Amino acid sequence: MGIGLVIVVHVLGVDAQHGVRKLFPADRADLQSAFEFIHSFNMAVMVMGSGVALAVFGRGDRPWNAMLAKKVSTLLVPLSLWAPLLLLAQTLSVGWPREAEGWRDVLRQLPGAWSPEATIFWFVHVLFWCSLAGWLFSRLAAPGPWHRGVYFVGALVAHGAVLLWNDRVSSDVGEYVALLTYWNRFFALGVLVQPGLPAVGRVLLRCSVAWHVLLGLGLLGLLGGIHALLAREHYDWTCTLNGPLGFCLVFCLAVLLRRLGSRHEPWRGLWRGVCFVGSISMQFYLFHLYFVSGARVLWERVMPGAPLASHLILGALAGGVGPWLLFSFLKTWPLFRWGVGLPPLPLPRPSMQDAPRSGEAPAVSSSVG
Repeated sequence: MGIGLVIVVHVLGVDAQHGVRKLFPADRADLQSAFEFIHSFNMAVMVMGSGVALAVFGRGDRPWNAMLAKKVSTLLVPLSLWAPLLLLAQTLSVGWPREAEGWRDVLRQLPGAWSPEATIFWFVHVLFWCSLAGWLFSRLAAPGPWHRGVYFVGALVAHGAVLLWNDRVSSDVGEYVALLTYWNRFFALGVLVQPGLPAVGRVLLRCSVAWHVLLGLGLLGLLGGIHALLAREHYDWTCTLNGPLGFCLVFCLAVLLRRLGSRHEPWRGLWRGVCFVGSISMQFYLFHLYFVSGARVLWERVMPGAPLASHLILGALAGGVGPWLLFSFLKTWPLFRWGVGLPPLPLPRPSMQDAPRSGEAPAVSSSVG
């Protein structure tokens, strides 16, 4: 659900120079408000979900070199490969250089693609360092009823300390650390709430579907109310409050969808689709912008002045279907799997028919020395 909203945000455009917002007057309040509302909670939801995933699947007894190797393969390798390519594609979409000096200017910009300010890949920076921080705390802290709370309070204190430091000594390193500690609060909150989620899910399942839907609508209304009251002058506070509320909303919707999927066949297919998208969310994150931007450019050329609704629908479909098709075609390619952070496919096990019969020596290739 979170990666779906990321696609919608980039269809809208993060500012007046991106997405469908560049096709319409820059002062259109509806598009700006729609982006700000979704953005006020969606990335916090994804970071909290990552904290929950670490708490559920993370192994505190994993050696540091194994933990680091996993994060390098699943996060840093995709960052290193695809961040410069995305920046190159975005630069060339504005216009192709006509002279050699223009190409040299483009190439000189590429190392900046790894900076978190350059593209959407700031999220990978956050996941990498927050995951390492969570793992390190799980190794050093004694397990107990309060250790998750200590981690969350420590994340709040760390961010406050970094902000105070940056007020006195402004630097690029300080801003980078502030970005990490800002989002680490939501990551630590996900770690904190994870043990209580199964019990909350059981309570939701005991409610009627009508009450379940009303709860979701109430959370959505609360998110909208906070955004309407605080967003203009206190957007940081809006994000801080709406992040956990948005997580509650998405969790509520996930439980409802799973509940309906266990009873009705059409909903079961939708639930399986949501789970599949979540399992390859990194691939959607890496490639959706190409399809979103390509669909917008193509549709504008085919239908100049097309209505906004058509751009939104086409862009969302392209951003969802395109990465899925790309993954479907390339998922068995070892180089592709390595480049997007997927583990290698397991080697096929020999069938009973291929196994040597008793008394026979297994066949050995003549090329083996």
